[in-house]
Amino acid sequence: MMDSGRLSVCIVTDAYLPSIGGVENHVLHLSAELRRLGHEVVVVTHRPPPLSNGVASQVESSVPVERLAGRLIIFREHDIAIDPRMVTAFKRILDRSRFDIVHGQSEGSYLVYEALAAARGRGVATVLTRHSMIQNKPAVARPFLISLTRLLARRADGLIAVSHPCAEESAGFPGLMRVIPNGVDINEFRPMPVERERLRAELSFAADDVVLGYVGRLHTTKGIPLLLDTFGELHRVNPKLRLVLAGPGPLRDFIAERAAASSGSIRLLDPTPFDKVAALLNAFDVFAFPSKGEAFGISLLEAMACGLPSVAFGRWGVRELVSDGETGLLAEGRDDFARKLGRLAAEAGLRRQLGQAARRSVEEKFSWPRIASATVELYRELVPRRRA
Repeated sequence: MMDSGRLSVCIVTDAYLPSIGGVENHVLHLSAELRRLGHEVVVVTHRPPPLSNGVASQVESSVPVERLAGRLIIFREHDIAIDPRMVTAFKRILDRSRFDIVHGQSEGSYLVYEALAAARGRGVATVLTRHSMIQNKPAVARPFLISLTRLLARRADGLIAVSHPCAEESAGFPGLMRVIPNGVDINEFRPMPVERERLRAELSFAADDVVLGYVGRLHTTKGIPLLLDTFGELHRVNPKLRLVLAGPGPLRDFIAERAAASSGSIRLLDPTPFDKVAALLNAFDVFAFPSKGEAFGISLLEAMACGLPSVAFGRWGVRELVSDGETGLLAEGRDDFARKLGRLAAEAGLRRQLGQAARRSVEEKFSWPRIASATVELYRELVPRRRA
């Protein structure tokens, strides 16, 4: 219960360790920063699926976690709770814990939907964070997702959108709405010259190799086939180019085949634990972000924090991260993406200039203390409203 400024916060999510992804990353770091600021925080999620990638054992968090037992649906490597028994278990947690606010992370979750409804029924303030763009989903699924998002919003006193385009999709929400971007640990994600040299030697890169890299989900929706084709075109012109991809996803076998036929110019790495990503990013010269549209783009933010120049498509939330020609290069189409990736690969001075500016921008706008403080400000507006 709120006392002397301390808030009791419950974060409910389907997306948490040992899964790897943007929402998982967000919950891990937001919950830890809220706790560092002196608030009581608990994360409520489901038990991990039978096939675990072991990331949980490699990442430590000071935040307690309540894991609910029940059935899951595994869809595109997302593990989604569908079991009413989890809702019953969550209500018991609510009744014994007396939270000030319940924070649902990401739309499209049965567990989040029911948790927000149960909290409001007990007079507890609620807030929902939207992490994705409906416009980026398959056309056939958009009407359902729009309806689902509206249903979820009715259970929330407040709504957080991670970018202004995401907020625009939520126009008409009756409660308090704020744009609060994702954050990054600027002490963990930073330029690391020693790690750069160590990893490049470990990966057998020559001093004059130019390494293009991508870390994230390996899905068609993330533009991975386009990146592979673009790299093939650029490599024929500049044989010193190398491409590294790391992450989970259904395209791993497809990428492995392309890598096997590339004579070593393409490297596919295992999914990288959160605490190893910063070191890997430092081994790159350019971060390639081929996704056609993102509500935000956490992996791009992490690369910028490491002082990497990037090439990305200039749509939706990415425009709020990258200032074209200042902190990175934004492409308007496939040919433009290839042209600008080739330009960065060829111009070391431009890479250095953009990378340094990218780091400064992240320090000014996206540190976790700044993001968590903005989130707490919204909490403090919502709690008395719900009590009244």
